[in-house]
Amino acid sequence: MNKVVKIFEFLVSVLITFGFIYLFYKVIGFEKFVKFFSSISLFNILFAFFLYFTSYILRTIRWRITLPVKNFFKLFKLTVYNTVFNIFLPFRTGEFSFFYILKKEGIEISKSAVSFFTVRIFDAYALLVLFIFSFLLIKSFILAILFLFFSPIGIFFIAFASNFIKYEKFKSFKEDVLHKKNIFSLYVLSILTLFFKFTAFYLVLPQGLNLSYSLALFASSAGDLTTILPIHGIAGIGTYEGGFAGILLLLGINKDTAILSSIFVHIFILSASAVLALITKLLSYILKA
Repeated sequence: MNKVVKIFEFLVSVLITFGFIYLFYKVIGFEKFVKFFSSISLFNILFAFFLYFTSYILRTIRWRITLPVKNFFKLFKLTVYNTVFNIFLPFRTGEFSFFYILKKEGIEISKSAVSFFTVRIFDAYALLVLFIFSFLLIKSFILAILFLFFSPIGIFFIAFASNFIKYEKFKSFKEDVLHKKNIFSLYVLSILTLFFKFTAFYLVLPQGLNLSYSLALFASSAGDLTTILPIHGIAGIGTYEGGFAGILLLLGINKDTAILSSIFVHIFILSASAVLALITKLLSYILKA
């Protein structure tokens, strides 16, 4: 039965991917894509890559707070590999790389799992905050800033609710790690991670698409929300664009701008993640770490 489900999920992923490629070809066409691609600023691409790299640094700092491993490069490697496997492997199976890498460092799954799920909760809440913030930013700058200012309150409500979790490993983890300073630090780092990442996405958009920063931020948040779906296209192709472009279409943005924006952002995600993984692999050989 499990094999049948997996085959079905794989076929759906393939259909989503090729369906989107066909839709892109019919609606946009490759000539228009090449035209806009040639107008992207090289400086913007390099700066976007720097911001994207910075988002990995911030994620690494979060793991340094929540995990017993303190070697920065090892945690950076963990961040890069876990992210790239998640992007390219189907059905979130890339998450297993996190536990496998830490197992090699002598950390039991029961311990790494507590850290993993804690950080993922911060990820989810930060993404929700950025999604609402960017929507409010489209409507009112002042309202958006006020919302962002008071948003940390929510994470402390989540921390309070965690008092009812009886799992012993989590209770000891909470006593050792989740004090107020670290909770706030993890939240700020999670917000900044998304902010740098989504700003990088905006920078790789061709100027001819005329998409505002607030709209790009909102669409990027919606695109990231698709990562929680149980079934994705291959490397997220089709599903990510569906979230990114779909929200823009709902806001009245024309289909060419919406679809092309989603494609340029997704190409950057796949390319930048692969480049970071390659650089990290080369550094591992050099540093023997």
